[in-house]
Amino acid sequence: MISIATAIAEAIEAVRLHFAGHPVEVVPDGTGGAFVTIEQVPIGASYSPSVTWLGFQINAAYPDADVYPHYTGPVVRNDGQPHGPAIQAVPWRDRQAMQISRRSPHRDPAVDSAALKAERVRRWLADQ
Repeated sequence: MISIATAIAEAIEAVRLHFAGHPVEVVPDGTGGAFVTIEQVPIGASYSPSVTWLGFQINAAYPDADVYPHYTGPVVRNDGQPHGPAIQAVPWRDRQAMQISRRSPHRDPAVDSAALKAERVRRWLADQ
């Protein structure tokens, strides 16, 4: 069994703290990283449902690798418009999902944590 590296364990704890009050599921990915799913995440009144799960993989290269992409449960826009090009319907970990592609090419591993990235993706989605 491959264990989770200290940096990844610390990132998971930061996600749990940032999203306190939300169930957080962590599943080792088998390569030293982990799949993380945060339940009951509010994404704003522009979507139905307005609360969904948010998932991502923290890979073994973290903190040197970006946490990308992120996934949510299937949602539709309440204004009837299609999702933009950064969002597409895909399966993720045996679930129907929406993949959200928000790369951070200029990220600073000392500052840009997995928790911060998850919050930025959540806010970006809520602002759409």
